[in-house]
Amino acid sequence: MRRDLAFRLALLALCVQPMAGAYAQACVADQHGSLVCGGGKDAMRVFADTISPSKNYAFAWRTAQGLPSGQDTPSDVENVLIRVTDGAVLTALGGTYWETGEMRANRYELIAAWSPDSRAVVEVANSRWESDSFAYYLIDGAAATKLDLRALVEPVMTARLPPRNRQGNSFRVHEDLPVTLDARGRVRFTAMLYAPKGETSNDYKVQVNVRARGGKLSAQVVSMQRVR
Repeated sequence: MRRDLAFRLALLALCVQPMAGAYAQACVADQHGSLVCGGGKDAMRVFADTISPSKNYAFAWRTAQGLPSGQDTPSDVENVLIRVTDGAVLTALGGTYWETGEMRANRYELIAAWSPDSRAVVEVANSRWESDSFAYYLIDGAAATKLDLRALVEPVMTARLPPRNRQGNSFRVHEDLPVTLDARGRVRFTAMLYAPKGETSNDYKVQVNVRARGGKLSAQVVSMQRVR
């Protein structure tokens, strides 16, 4: 009987240990009410306002040294797209925004515009003068495919300007105006080309249609209207 019981306990331990490892990156709330996934150098902090409609995905940030403590300012920040259910990283994002619950990156903004089914998201990562990253991500299982929207839109906007005004401009998506992504892959936003510290800007309301075929993404600017 004792041998049989010991065998059962050993078998149970073998079954439980792998499961514990699978959930080692699970996301839990910290003292600030923010979700933190993993621990040590693998820890990531979730941006609460970027969680998908399904609650399964979100943007988060991390560093190679782990999350800072107290009033320490993080360095070498990387933004990532994660699966909240287990903390799996689907892909690296283009921004470097961070917030600790007590502090945040100065003059940086981060927006996640999700599709209604949570299968796609648009990232807007703005620093002081421009959009460091403006991209579309299509989620497929444990990975995500990226399409660079800035590389598509900026040249089209620049071509609308007089030749003498096409050099030295910064591209920025307005974070204070709606950025939306609908179920048909239509991305709507307002962006501007302007000279930093200048007095004028060239603002456009834009629509980009994104399509996924055979695992590949393509996009087209279908509407661009000057608004200022």
